[in-house]
Amino acid sequence: MALMKDKQPEAYEGEKKVWQCIKDNLPEDIVCYYNREVKGREFDFCLLIKDIGFVIIEVKGWNKSHIQKVVSPDEIIMTDGTTEDSPKKQARSYSFKLKNIMNDKYGINPLVMNMVCYPFISEAEYNKIGLSVVSEPQYTLFSEDIESNYNFSRKILGVYQDSQQINFDKMVGDKYDVARHHFEPSYIVTPPAQDVIPYSCLSVFSDGMTLTNINEIIISYFKGTKQIVFTKGGSDLEVIAKQLSEAFTKNRIIIKEGHLAINSSDDTESIIEIKNNRLSVFNFEVVYISEDITISSFQAYNGKLSEEQEMILSSIAAVTNFNINQFHIEHAETGRDIQVKAGAGTGKTYSMVSRIAYLCSHASNSGVFNPAEEIAMLTFTADAALNMKSRLKQLFVNYFILTNNTQYLEMVTSIEKMRISTIHSFAKEIISNTAITLGIGTDFTTIIGKYDKQKIFDRLFTAYLEEENKRNPIFFNGLPMRIEDFRKLMLDVANKLYEKGCDIKTLDMSSWGDAPIEMPYLNKIIEQVVVETEKEYSMLLIDNNAVALSEYMIHLSKCIDNEAFNTNLYEFKYVFIDEFQDTDDAQIASFIAMQKKLGFNFFIVGDLKQSIYRFRGATMTAFEKMGCDNDNWLSFTLNINYRSDKRLLNKFDRTFSYMNNINLLKYERETDTLRGIKTNNISEDLLVVPIPYHNSDKTNSTEYYDMLFKAIEEQRERINADMKNKQLSKNERTIAILTRSNYQINEILKEAKNRDVIIESDNNIDLYRLAPSTDLCRLTSALCNPYNPTYLYDLIHSRNVNVLFDIRSLIGKTEEEKTAIFIDCLDKFFTSAMGKTWKELIRDIQNEPVLKTLRLIYEATKPWKAFSPSDEYMQEYYCANYELVFEELSKMNKKSYLTLDYINESLHISIMTGTEAKSREIDIDTEDIRVICLTVHKSKGLEYGTVIMPATDQEIDKPHKNGLEVSYIDGEIGYCLSANGTQYSNSFYESKTEIKEMMMEESRILYVAMTRAIDNFICFIDLDAKGNNWGEMLKEMFEEM
Repeated sequence: MALMKDKQPEAYEGEKKVWQCIKDNLPEDIVCYYNREVKGREFDFCLLIKDIGFVIIEVKGWNKSHIQKVVSPDEIIMTDGTTEDSPKKQARSYSFKLKNIMNDKYGINPLVMNMVCYPFISEAEYNKIGLSVVSEPQYTLFSEDIESNYNFSRKILGVYQDSQQINFDKMVGDKYDVARHHFEPSYIVTPPAQDVIPYSCLSVFSDGMTLTNINEIIISYFKGTKQIVFTKGGSDLEVIAKQLSEAFTKNRIIIKEGHLAINSSDDTESIIEIKNNRLSVFNFEVVYISEDITISSFQAYNGKLSEEQEMILSSIAAVTNFNINQFHIEHAETGRDIQVKAGAGTGKTYSMVSRIAYLCSHASNSGVFNPAEEIAMLTFTADAALNMKSRLKQLFVNYFILTNNTQYLEMVTSIEKMRISTIHSFAKEIISNTAITLGIGTDFTTIIGKYDKQKIFDRLFTAYLEEENKRNPIFFNGLPMRIEDFRKLMLDVANKLYEKGCDIKTLDMSSWGDAPIEMPYLNKIIEQVVVETEKEYSMLLIDNNAVALSEYMIHLSKCIDNEAFNTNLYEFKYVFIDEFQDTDDAQIASFIAMQKKLGFNFFIVGDLKQSIYRFRGATMTAFEKMGCDNDNWLSFTLNINYRSDKRLLNKFDRTFSYMNNINLLKYERETDTLRGIKTNNISEDLLVVPIPYHNSDKTNSTEYYDMLFKAIEEQRERINADMKNKQLSKNERTIAILTRSNYQINEILKEAKNRDVIIESDNNIDLYRLAPSTDLCRLTSALCNPYNPTYLYDLIHSRNVNVLFDIRSLIGKTEEEKTAIFIDCLDKFFTSAMGKTWKELIRDIQNEPVLKTLRLIYEATKPWKAFSPSDEYMQEYYCANYELVFEELSKMNKKSYLTLDYINESLHISIMTGTEAKSREIDIDTEDIRVICLTVHKSKGLEYGTVIMPATDQEIDKPHKNGLEVSYIDGEIGYCLSANGTQYSNSFYESKTEIKEMMMEESRILYVAMTRAIDNFICFIDLDAKGNNWGEMLKEMFEEM
């Protein structure tokens, strides 16, 4: 009885009959696969025969009455008038594709035979109909073969005997295992042969090392085996450093910025340095154990340790900086889901990179043969994805330089093709592959902006207000906030719910509970305006073959649940997810559903203490909902911190423990305490500095800012002095001012400008508030209204027109005369810049593609030149963001034809409503000390030499003065509008629960802010502040307070 790996088909009687025949008539060492995909097409049956190869069987469930005439092998005319192609050529095509896959992916050259099967046609009928021109009888299975055990087996044996003269790899040993694993990801591959190069070797020498030991380790290292060595020999490090330096020099290898590089100079020697009883270069670490601990010598390969060896390694880790948890993560059992709880600065990126390196090694026996298809990594930002891909490629470049083995260059190419992307990019690929069943095309456009939705909303909102005003003329007076603020909150309801995986288009109004008593009309607005906007907008998207980015996860979930979801398109065996604490419920549900269908394993990394995106749908139950408590999951914790001064971390621990004691931060000392390993060049008294002040100081903002800018200047002087003694990295010489809100940033920047102090800002959700956007809007407005003096005047006074205009020339002039003066000015300027008059430009914009004409005007007028020639940064910043605005317009152009009016209206709405869109930052490459001001959220994942927190007095248990909070629990939507400090909530909104959640998140935000610091932390403390605030928590670090 053959081993059938797929269910018996039900829809096709012919295939059903063949499936049963294979199962009943072939021996158990033959594996049968049904309807699997090879390079985009599905074969009917594929037999894997041990010691031999593959047989592809193409089944045609025809009987003699189905076929009218066989004209040629490629033209079989059926009685219903249709024409069929050659089934033999189909089978041969599948054979070639399967052979190529085995060859390209695994370096195997298998025998792949092919046959045609007619389960309802006898050999006599086959000859009479003329099917003999399609396939030879010895390669064809007839109805009598299907019904006879002897005939069926004899036919397959005959095909094999005819193929004996072909040179091929037999399906034995590793090759058979690889073939099984290709079709069955869960199939356990036989352990690698003895000649496989080990991934890693951990060596412990209790009595020191011999020269033979050292030579063997270095030889093994140059073959590609990672070396971790612990020795009690006092002089061993010097000997190893000398011999490894000589080996690097001999092999023309140098160390450059922590990586290996090829030495292009004959007279340059590689020098390996020893620091703090430790020698460390790429994949080679030697540690001298100076403490008096009892250990035994041993060597362990690929992370496999006995209980005794595990105990020895634990005792070594206790007296050195060896990260035993990192070691266990890297070498963890394959085929398991893995959760890594990684505290701030503990090397989570390294844990993912090293784990992938291990999985890609044949020695790991992971079953990964093609990383590009079998490993995926998901991040939350494009920058994080690029960084991860860069780190992985550099890793394998290092391997290649070390070993000169070209397989590592192939790995670099494989990493380039690997799915390392944002979660939304990953979702888009999957949605594209199942899009047709959702009613959209595979080449759909992604809509990020809100322009079209805003137009629908404004129309419905205006209609509602007009109708309501007829019934109640004083309706507007009853609103608790300005009408524009109310509009913005209502427009945001749907997006907040999409982030929680809730599609409001599918819910009935009972899910919204009872409206607030003070605003009884609110649910009616939600029904008639908010929900109706989403329904109408959804139809607009379908008509334009587009998908809103905010609805990606909802579409992804539908795709995975759909029967049309093609599992054969994906070969994932391991899926890595970074910053898992930031995932929302919809994303988690999609991940779990996908794993159930595809059978891969997860590797997720995160830290609940850094979960600060609750407004985006993230919850503290992310790991729990993922099922990390199940037996299949392995859980690890990283708490050795490589970022901050260990003395600084000890002081932070007081505040973190306090937040835990008052139930605001889940912080268990045994697992969450960050253990520092470095002491920086800064005195104890400067590690944590409080700046106390009174309310009166802040009321008199001059005194308050005097303290802030004095602190900045003191840190500049300290860093300057430090730079004279050693080279500091860009991060180490950066002073970061961290705030809770963009408003606070703007106030600090305003004050810095008054004091002529340069402070950079990463407050970059301001694309439509920047000069490039407003200048372009002024240009499009003038082009739309070419003879309106107001718009012409506005254009002349923008950066688009670089002229000196004498405003006195307008005194006493009529509107027509003013217009003539403006046009004369524009004629002179554009004739000089472009060789065209204003009238000719108007003609061009009406007759030529609008984006092309706008681009020509931009390139000719050079608006960035309005900035001083010495201010290269502002010129470059202007150009970069002008390009970004054009990119956004080009995206609009993909879904609909752009007109000048459409562009102008879109820019006006985005600018006037303050649409949030990320601007493009310019990376400043300088050796100077940098001062940067940004929100804590923007600082996440980054690090700075000095962190200053000037605003710590805001109460964390008070809802925002103006804003919207939304919850979605068990199908019930809770919402709360805040206006001027008053809250208006529906019946499903749990106020106490939400306030508690808000306080806990604010505590996590403070945790993130503090752990950005490398050297020192400075915070302002309001001595008169009352209630719960960051300042109260920070006081725990200062005994005198």
